[in-house]
Amino acid sequence: MRDLNSFLQAYNGYIVLGILVIDVFLAAFLAVLWRRLSRLVRRYNTKIADGNVGQIVDCLAQQTQAISLLESRLDDLNAKLNQHSEDIAKCFQRIGIVRFDAFEDVGGEQSFALVLLNGEGNGFALSSLYGREESRVYAKRITDGQSDRAMSDEEKAALSKAMNPDQPNSSQ
Repeated sequence: MRDLNSFLQAYNGYIVLGILVIDVFLAAFLAVLWRRLSRLVRRYNTKIADGNVGQIVDCLAQQTQAISLLESRLDDLNAKLNQHSEDIAKCFQRIGIVRFDAFEDVGGEQSFALVLLNGEGNGFALSSLYGREESRVYAKRITDGQSDRAMSDEEKAALSKAMNPDQPNSSQ
């Protein structure tokens, strides 16, 4: 305690000078704030005294009407967005295709199995068997990711690709 007391006695002039500088700075800051506040009060009183209160009220009424209009338009847009989301779920979104050689005497993987599914897993499988003498095309309905008829291995692979688009596929 004695050290602190001797320190304060030795440097009391500097301490008082530091406090005085801080006081001057705070007084200047207070003057700036006071000036800004008085300008705002003058502007506010001028608007009120000039009878512009009616204009302010009218402006607020217009803004309220504009906000109401925007809210109704936003509700309409949300309804349309929901409808579009339902429509998109019904569109073909998932595709799986497998190319293969259907016959031993034909190369180049000209045959294919194609599966198109919507967001609900409904769609169809289309298979084309290409041969030198003839080509055949088959279609099978797919509901909830399941075919209503027996599927070939290639059609099953295409269905698997369509149902799991993010999984790596083995080449066939």
